[in-house]
Amino acid sequence: MFEKMRALVLDAPGGPEVLQVRNIAKPKIERPQDVLIKVVAAGINPADWQNRKSGQRHDPGADAGSPTILGIDGVGVVEDLGDAVDSIAVGDEVWYIDGGYPGNPGSYAEYKVVHGAYVSRKPRSVDFVQAAALPVVGLTAWEAVFDKGKVKPGDHVLVHGGAGGLGHIAIQYLSAIGARTATTVSSEAKAALTLELGADLAIHYRTQDVGAALKSWSGKDGADVVFDFVGHDNFARSFGHVVPYGRLVNTVVSDWPSGGNGFAEWRNLDISFVNIGLPQIARDHPRRLRQVRVLEEIADRVDQGTLRAHIDRVVSFEEVGEAQRALEAGETLGRVVLKI
Repeated sequence: MFEKMRALVLDAPGGPEVLQVRNIAKPKIERPQDVLIKVVAAGINPADWQNRKSGQRHDPGADAGSPTILGIDGVGVVEDLGDAVDSIAVGDEVWYIDGGYPGNPGSYAEYKVVHGAYVSRKPRSVDFVQAAALPVVGLTAWEAVFDKGKVKPGDHVLVHGGAGGLGHIAIQYLSAIGARTATTVSSEAKAALTLELGADLAIHYRTQDVGAALKSWSGKDGADVVFDFVGHDNFARSFGHVVPYGRLVNTVVSDWPSGGNGFAEWRNLDISFVNIGLPQIARDHPRRLRQVRVLEEIADRVDQGTLRAHIDRVVSFEEVGEAQRALEAGETLGRVVLKI
């Protein structure tokens, strides 16, 4: 008889209504490098509702008849481990980025098996809920700011969506660098959060001309680096917010501007993209190990008191659908976390 666990699953793509709480087989150690984690909390990320809607099958070997468990990051306690794992021990409090698509179940479940090389200790100074708010956004913002944005002290930077999950973490990284940061927001509450975390200017994009406000503030023809954490139509508009020879970093699938890339080419813009899920999907072990090292650095920053996540709400399995809807609609301030 299989041991059972509760999980939030879906059998077909669709709206929040396709998510169902079920009792399913509890995973177990099958390989020497496996780690069995009792999941305590998981982040609710845009990739989760995107995978719910699209039903993408990233793994060609996945069983088409098995349900999908979403949740691309998680935090929990090591319950069991394979003989080849020596970096952590039973009882350790850990976090990871892994799974969330057909073929590799995610963390919307009571238990999760992860390759031991991709597991590291969570920050010691915060609880499981606070920690669960950080892996995906912490890593994505890190790759955007440090790897692609190459921000330097004194740079004028624009963060689109500064009060969102990615934006409010990126602002803290930028503040630590010594950049001067402007951000777009849609409410006074969002403006207050971004300014508290280190932004120098909050632009209310619904009532202000973003380009004009940015140029007046920077004294330049835009920002040296622009981070587009909103995407869609905002991506095309962002071209005009970057100074000549500046950089634009995007994290959301978006259409190119109508008429092509002529404006960007004329201004010699450096445009790049961040997708932290690719190393997992491509089974790129070296890049996954680098991501683990970044998570260790993020944990150190949390424990040093220089990085924190703002949590909008904490939800149960039954509330995940509504939380995903609110996240997609841009109604959340900071992060949403599933407590299991």
